Amino acid sequence: MTTELFKVIARFENAEGRPFFGSEYEVFLLDKDRLFDDKLGASSISEDGTVEFLFSAADVLSIDSMGERTPDIYFVIEENGNEIFRSEVFEEVDFDATNPVTGRADNLTKEFGPFRVTG
Repeated sequence: MTTELFKVIARFENAEGRPFFGSEYEVFLLDKDRLFDDKLGASSISEDGTVEFLFSAADVLSIDSMGERTPDIYFVIEENGNEIFRSEVFEEVDFDATNPVTGRADNLTKEFGPFRVTG
């Protein structure tokens, strides 16, 4: 993984397919590891149901994932501190991909969702 910053965008919907948001909700981006999951960020949800996270390669490294290059990420939504939603785990998300023509990093932003939140 390079030393660049990576961006993750996720979109959430309610049961009717409309944007899911509210000041009582907080979304966490986590990296699933063998022993302890790494918290890569926390964010409130915008009125259009989206959240954005920025993190660096160093944020995914921990004692139980030395040398990790492709994090296994997932999202958790809490309402007033209580978990109400947990996404599936997206395994080995690759932020290292480069453009074959330019050789530059080509995958620094990843988008996920929409996720249907019914809780």
